[in-house]
Amino acid sequence: MLNFGKLALDLIRRYPVKYNQNLKTGVLLFMNSLRNLKHASLEFFSHAKEYLTLFLVIDLVIEFGLVPLFGQFASFLLTQSAIPYLSYTNFLTIITQHPITALLLFSELCLLIYCVFLQFYVFLFGIVRIKQGNFSLKGLAIDLRQAIRAPRITSFIFFSVYFLLIIPFSGIFFKSPLLSKVVIPKFILEFLLQKPLYLSLIATFYLLVFILSIRMLFVLPLMFFQKLSLRQALTTSFSMTKKRFFFFCRKILLLASVSTVIYLTFFGLLYGLQYLLDRSPAWLAFLGATLNLSLLQVGNLAISIWSTVIFGTTMILPKINVPTVAVVKQKSWRFTKPLIGFSLILFLLSNAFYFADTRYKLPLIISHRGVNNENGVQNTLPALKKTAALKPDFIEIDIQETKDQQFVVMHDTNLENLAGINVSPQELTLAELTKITVAENGHQAKIASFDAYLAKAKAYKQKLLIEIKTTPNDSPNMLTDFAKKYGKMIQARHHQVQSLDYNVVTQIKKYDTTIPVYYTLPYNFIFPHTPANGYSMEQSTLNDSFVTQAKLASKQVYSWTPNTEDEFTSAMFLNVDGVITDNVSGVKEFYRSLTQDASYAKRLLDYTALLPN
Repeated sequence: MLNFGKLALDLIRRYPVKYNQNLKTGVLLFMNSLRNLKHASLEFFSHAKEYLTLFLVIDLVIEFGLVPLFGQFASFLLTQSAIPYLSYTNFLTIITQHPITALLLFSELCLLIYCVFLQFYVFLFGIVRIKQGNFSLKGLAIDLRQAIRAPRITSFIFFSVYFLLIIPFSGIFFKSPLLSKVVIPKFILEFLLQKPLYLSLIATFYLLVFILSIRMLFVLPLMFFQKLSLRQALTTSFSMTKKRFFFFCRKILLLASVSTVIYLTFFGLLYGLQYLLDRSPAWLAFLGATLNLSLLQVGNLAISIWSTVIFGTTMILPKINVPTVAVVKQKSWRFTKPLIGFSLILFLLSNAFYFADTRYKLPLIISHRGVNNENGVQNTLPALKKTAALKPDFIEIDIQETKDQQFVVMHDTNLENLAGINVSPQELTLAELTKITVAENGHQAKIASFDAYLAKAKAYKQKLLIEIKTTPNDSPNMLTDFAKKYGKMIQARHHQVQSLDYNVVTQIKKYDTTIPVYYTLPYNFIFPHTPANGYSMEQSTLNDSFVTQAKLASKQVYSWTPNTEDEFTSAMFLNVDGVITDNVSGVKEFYRSLTQDASYAKRLLDYTALLPN
């Protein structure tokens, strides 16, 4: 067998002398890191049952206890206060008109963050108990009770600020279902990344946060185990990481790389096996698919647990003077087999149902702003003609009121971006607006009136999803006038209405409850209770819990705006009713490929789009 370490050193000797030392040092460091990783992995596998028990118990308590409890309590608060939804658009209203509810919601947020703090605390003490050969659920309960009885407000405040800052990096080795909704919506990131100034500021901010996260790596462990004050822990952590930033970066990169390689290798083997099984009798292929997907889920969980434990045992705990924990006589393995068995049964049953239904439930395809892959200027008639030829289920457009109280098809509240004119649609008449040429993505077109767009859509037999944009300059009767003029026609041609403004939902429904109206939510906080027929939800914060609650409430859900295959797959598995996309041809081709290749191996591959979530 080849000795790769010796081979690498032999090759280095052939380089010029001035490079030899640096390369040799780098190879030695890398080999030493691999040896340490191997040693830590052997220790991990010798206590695999205990580690699996620790993480399964924590996840089950959070997933089936805390998450539903927090959701139900928040929903109860909103219902009792007659608040139909929670979004950034009505924060100020809730604070000013429902101060007690706002205070209780803020208290719940603090409690949620505190639970994440306790999860991290139990995670560290659980690893310590396992390493000291004294792991038990009863012992963990004692550790947790001590943390709750003697809380340090400074620890909690520091953790709240620190962890919220490092969320973009914390998910690599420490994840919490309690913070699953703490993400930056995709549309906000896309907007910011298009601006060079914002892009540079974001990059600088994240670089500083990452540097701070390394420098403060030991603050919480020092406060937990050595009972240091926040100031002492900060000083000690900065001292411990001084001139070692790249050392910790290398270790993190190595661990992340190894985890990725292990996962890809494991998945490749399962996919290859399933590819062969698909050529065997149907019952054997089905059985193999069910077992392989279950193995993939278990393997993904095991790799996640392994990387988290290795991170704690190789980067944090060896540098801390950890005291001996209290001895509690209770064998942890008694709980492991039932937990593993329960988890495997859930995996097997859900996977059997997944593969038993050989037909994909494909959501409606909705063109965002009437375009497909930049085939024209958004919300214009030439783009409508090209996109309607692809036959999407709906074409989504935006309309605004004009100075003379007509309606124009336009998304932006200012014409600067598309026409180079610093003016809003509300400042011009319909006749003035329709004379203006707008340009985008190398295309030009005239601004279209809503009536003209409706006429063309009728000619193309194209259904529309009409988003009503509102501004402070709109006329008082805008929504009533809209409903009177277009309500019957919308129903007759099977169009739909949506808006980011909740007032649109209530006013249209007040005029005629049969007009289909959707409420657009840019962020998924708490499931809303509104008279809307459904919800258009920003796809990066949409989850299965929201979709399930919507189905139970007989509401439809549109995902806004998935544009890649992984996002299409995720939306499909979430069982949404429609996707509002900029890539109509792409999603059509993707759905066509799904129906043509319904093999178990392909469906196994499709499912991997959900695993990172």
